[in-house]
Amino acid sequence: MNSRIYLFLIACFVITLSACQPTDPNISTRPNQSDVLAAQQAEQSGDYATAAKQYIDLAEKNNNEKQALFYLYAAQSFWQLDDSEQASSSLDKINHEKLSEAQQYDAGILTAEIALSDAQPEDALRALESFDLKAVPDMQKKAMLELQIQSYNLTENWLEKANSHILLAPLLDDADREQNQQALWQALMHLSPQILDLFNPGVPPSIDSGWFALAYAVKAYPANSDSLAVAIEDWYRSYPNHPADPTLFPSPGGTDTAIVIATDLPLNITDIAILLPESGPYKIAAKAIREGIIAAHLTAQSNTQLHFLSVDTDRQYGTSNVLQQYQRAIDKNVSLIIGPLDKIAVQLLAESVSLPVPVLALNRLAEQTSKANLFQFGLAPEDDAIAVANYAQAQGFERAIILSPQNSWGERISTAFIDQWQINNGIVLNQATYDVTQNDFSDVLKPLLGLVTSKQRSQALTRVLGRNLEFEPRRRQDIDFLFLVAKPPKARQLVPQLKFYRSGRLPIIATSHAYTGYQNAKQDIDLNRLIIGDVPWVYDEIAASDPTYIALSTSQAESFNRFKRLYALGADAYHLVPELNTLSNDSTLSFSGATGEISIDQFGYITHEIRWGKFDQGILQALPIYP
Repeated sequence: MNSRIYLFLIACFVITLSACQPTDPNISTRPNQSDVLAAQQAEQSGDYATAAKQYIDLAEKNNNEKQALFYLYAAQSFWQLDDSEQASSSLDKINHEKLSEAQQYDAGILTAEIALSDAQPEDALRALESFDLKAVPDMQKKAMLELQIQSYNLTENWLEKANSHILLAPLLDDADREQNQQALWQALMHLSPQILDLFNPGVPPSIDSGWFALAYAVKAYPANSDSLAVAIEDWYRSYPNHPADPTLFPSPGGTDTAIVIATDLPLNITDIAILLPESGPYKIAAKAIREGIIAAHLTAQSNTQLHFLSVDTDRQYGTSNVLQQYQRAIDKNVSLIIGPLDKIAVQLLAESVSLPVPVLALNRLAEQTSKANLFQFGLAPEDDAIAVANYAQAQGFERAIILSPQNSWGERISTAFIDQWQINNGIVLNQATYDVTQNDFSDVLKPLLGLVTSKQRSQALTRVLGRNLEFEPRRRQDIDFLFLVAKPPKARQLVPQLKFYRSGRLPIIATSHAYTGYQNAKQDIDLNRLIIGDVPWVYDEIAASDPTYIALSTSQAESFNRFKRLYALGADAYHLVPELNTLSNDSTLSFSGATGEISIDQFGYITHEIRWGKFDQGILQALPIYP
């Protein structure tokens, strides 16, 4: 066969085989540009629902290098809608190898944000750990560092939190940099001198080394000592151009920061914003607080204008409109903001970049968090437990037993008491829990008071002597007091049963939760000799001359007794306004309010020293104020 014909036939055969091959599913197709433009326009106009749907459609129709990007855009749109579930689903579909480096950074940042919104700080850190921050552009690096700081704060990894604050500082403007320094210092103050020395990340005169070296000096040497003065002088020589000012950070005691939360409100305050919810689980409490604020405002005959703004919080997703409402308040030229009430909203304010207008929040974060212009005021159950421990110490008591309900509320309060009682060098001899669904607590009270051991000793003695003995059970005699955690119905059952089981004259001290807050001698006769600490407004003889108390007890007669403590919180929040300048600059000063003797510590936490009382003939009578 002619060789040319042979080659021609081979070529035809190859072409025929090629034509019969199946189509490659990975062959790129160009997305319809009009669809892309429509999605972008929807996103830019704020119609994120439409944008998300269109980006998902584009991703599913275009199986090419653009698919990953469309899923990322969809995830970002879902996140704008606070739909973290759909945002996560879109992120899971991304082939990250198809994204550019900058897009991978955006995907990691969004993944971390979603994890934090679900209270999963470890997942947030994992989403960012693969990125080399040195290569990340400043804007994305700033976002990553802020997410790391939030995560390390939640996991209490103070060392890495401090390092992240140091890295963040160069990316901030002057105002935000000062706030960042305060947060950095608080993180360093959680570390021991040994850790500060061992993990110092640099050498003089580097900035990072300077922070650790200054914290080491403050933690290692007693406050106001010659050793600390010498150490600070050495620090100045080693770090001559360091941004830290040692005079702003060391404090008496050497382990805390100096006053970092102070404010300078104008003497003539014309407008105040009140940020409270109008719906949801805090609706009823917010209404009582609002009425307390209004009553205090009216009795003060003030010309200040009050602006009420509703704060809505989604507890499931951890989102809130508090930042938007805060901005609305600023737009109204207010001098101060009272609220919000729920912890999620307070946390969002604490994590915000800055608070140009001071905030008097009506709740307290569990983790000590200080932020310029943020004051935290609340009636936390843990505060009552701490107050019991301090009161018992003031009475000279050393040994306690604890009785609390078998639930998370009881555990929170008993744990707070134990922590403070141990700080006070007190001893917990025994602890028991009771089932709130029961009415007979003999099986719990007898071993708690030592009656079982007393009976066992009697039985043992009978066996030794070989004859029956007259026996009357006795409680153990080394107990100084019993700490009772209970709400009114159970307190009325437990106190008599404790007396029946030989508690005798053993002091029983409870938190305010054991009392309804209003007189009912017939019901509360069973609480005789019980000692509780409560806000002054529950003692009629103390509060009767307070104009705000009188106004509320008259205008809110049907609900006043039930929500007396919340009304008191609202009244004190308003009365605190003219005192903020003075109290926030000196933690040793206080003023007498409806919730107690009020002062502000160096972290901006507002404390109130409650009044102690004892039930007699079913009536709570105020006890003399102890020194």
